[in-house]
Amino acid sequence: MKFTAAAITLLGFTTFYSTIDGVEGDELKLHAREKMQKDKAERQLQANGAGSVYSRGYICITRQQDFAFVIPQQKSIVPEEERLKQLNFLGSSTIQSGGIYDPADIRIVDRLGTSAADNFDLDDTDSSSGDGGQQNRAQFAGQRQPRFIPQKDPGFFFNGECVATQVAGFQILGHSCLLNLCLGGGGYNCLAIYAGSKFVFNPLEQILFSPTTFSFDTSNNAGEIVPSLPPSYPGTIIGGTGSFIGAVGYVDVTTITGRTLTPAIAFDDNDDDLSALAPFDQAGYITQKINVVTNVPLPVAP
Repeated sequence: MKFTAAAITLLGFTTFYSTIDGVEGDELKLHAREKMQKDKAERQLQANGAGSVYSRGYICITRQQDFAFVIPQQKSIVPEEERLKQLNFLGSSTIQSGGIYDPADIRIVDRLGTSAADNFDLDDTDSSSGDGGQQNRAQFAGQRQPRFIPQKDPGFFFNGECVATQVAGFQILGHSCLLNLCLGGGGYNCLAIYAGSKFVFNPLEQILFSPTTFSFDTSNNAGEIVPSLPPSYPGTIIGGTGSFIGAVGYVDVTTITGRTLTPAIAFDDNDDDLSALAPFDQAGYITQKINVVTNVPLPVAP
């Protein structure tokens, strides 16, 4: 068995990683975790007298225009110095609607930075800036993206809303979600999912690492910071519609690819043009792996 190990020192921290037969350690951990959760869910269903147990995995891919992050109205709408760091994300929500695909049809590949096709920083066309008029590059969360996205079936989709129910400033600590996983029947055969758990995630993390990532004058290091992927979270099937009436079970949602950095700016009292708070569009697709265990037969995604 081939085994390699290495240590990387970055910003004073030492990180160890290993590969076994060319498979990254985090991939092995992900597969082991999924198998453990699947086995646990099946045992729980059988113990609850649910009868037959069915399990299947699906892939959800959400486009940029089908994902929204909504921040609630703050105590004051008057800009203060570094007001962005004073935001309170309690009650903020993420709303998404993505297509469902068969995992066998989706290939995830490495993407080390955006390209012109991603429409990131289209305004950077000034050759006098020293970059020859080339676009700035940014890193995708997880540094991976789907290689090809098939046409989605309108009857297979995953949508819903997650609300931040526990926060510390703009650090999200917990959430509560109501989600629909629709699997055929013209969009009427849907599983209803409730997910309420610990969920530690900071959507504005680049402000902590570098307040000048996106600024009014220049964007100097968007390609050097790799955004973090949100953590996986469990959910409970609380019923369904169509052929899923009476369904019970469990799901596990894991994000495996994400978008570029949130284009936020920590502005101060001297800033006049507040419309520049989000000078760039985020690029990239959000890919989630959804493992389902239930008492109702599950169809294969198209």
